[in-house]
Amino acid sequence: MNGRGVCAMLRENAYWVGIAEITVVPDTGVIQVTKFTIGGEPGKIINPRQFGLCMKSGVVMGLSEALKEEVTFDKSKVTSTNWDRYKILTMEEMPEIKIVPLSRDDKTFGGGSEGANAVCPPAVTAAFFDATGIQARRIPLTPSYLTTLLKS
Repeated sequence: MNGRGVCAMLRENAYWVGIAEITVVPDTGVIQVTKFTIGGEPGKIINPRQFGLCMKSGVVMGLSEALKEEVTFDKSKVTSTNWDRYKILTMEEMPEIKIVPLSRDDKTFGGGSEGANAVCPPAVTAAFFDATGIQARRIPLTPSYLTTLLKS
C-alpha cells in the first residue's frame, strides 16, 4: 500500500512544507518512507548551505519521531532513561530527501531550524491515512501499533 501526505505550517515567522511518500506493509505494520520533500521559506537565507543541512537533519529527527522515538512512563516517572535504547532511523532506513529552500530577500528573517522536524510526523500520518483510510491517533507509528490499527 502506498500513500502520500502533506503538512504545511508557519513557525517562527517561517513557512514550512513536508511531503511524505510511504509504503505500508499490512502484514507487518512496517512503514517505509520512500521519499520526503521538504520546503522552507524563512525569509532571507543568509547561509544557504547551513539552511540545507538544517532541513536535512530536521527530516532525520522528524521521521525518527514519527516512526520510532518514544518516551515511556510508568505511573510516577519517565522510564526511558537510557540513550542506548532510544531509537532513531538508521542511514539504511532513510528515504531520498529533496530540499526546496526559498530565500525571500524582500522579507525579514524567520526561524530556520526546528520547523524542519515538525512537518514530518503530520506528513507521515497523513500518508498512512492516504494509504489505508485509517487515522492514526498517536506517534510513533510502530509496527505493533499499526498492526493493531490495520486489524480493527
